Amino acid sequence: MPDMPAATPALAHSPLEPQLQKAGATMVARHGWWVAAHFGSPGGELALCETAVGLADRSDLGKLELRGERSALEQLVGQLSGGSVDPGDALLAGGAWWCAVSPTHVLALCDAGDTDRLRTRALDAVRWTPGATVADVTAHYAAIGLLGPRTADVLAELSDTEPPLGDVESPAFDVLRLAAVPAMLLRGATGRAVVLTEAARAAVLWTEIERAGREAGIGHVGADAVSHLSPLARR
Repeated sequence: MPDMPAATPALAHSPLEPQLQKAGATMVARHGWWVAAHFGSPGGELALCETAVGLADRSDLGKLELRGERSALEQLVGQLSGGSVDPGDALLAGGAWWCAVSPTHVLALCDAGDTDRLRTRALDAVRWTPGATVADVTAHYAAIGLLGPRTADVLAELSDTEPPLGDVESPAFDVLRLAAVPAMLLRGATGRAVVLTEAARAAVLWTEIERAGREAGIGHVGADAVSHLSPLARR
């Protein structure tokens, strides 16, 4: 009897897929995900990110949740990143962003193609770190990217924080509400931000970001454009 072909792993789907398709996305399979490659013109989308602000679905980013006693978590993050991170800060190291939610809670974000590698490293390291845990929460959170010089304008429109959200001189990570939606915000550099929210809230927040960004000239951008701009988006 001939051997049966190996089953093809099912692709993961973003909670924002209906919004992407409605906007005219060309969908492709990459790194185990069904993603928006572009919305008609990758070159035009890249230009948009240089002049106004691009809106991108980044839900395919790998997301690991590290929790534990403060000393144990510091040890675990140090083993994995070679550095340390305090609440409100973020560190880019080893191909991942390390974002401190609190002294006992850190999120690690990585490119979809690096998720398996980072998960394996983290699960191996946590075996030798009593008092710490690691969980893959990739599917639990949607991620929305904002790229371009008008990013700060869009964030300020969405938030009622004082002082208003703006560009940062060093990476920052905030737990906050954007348009009344609970979210977490990574600002990695000037004109670069990633918003995280629970998957069930993603569509509402996406719509609010579109609304808040109209005056700033916001437009949809796909993975082809993002790959040229983000340190966490390598093909």
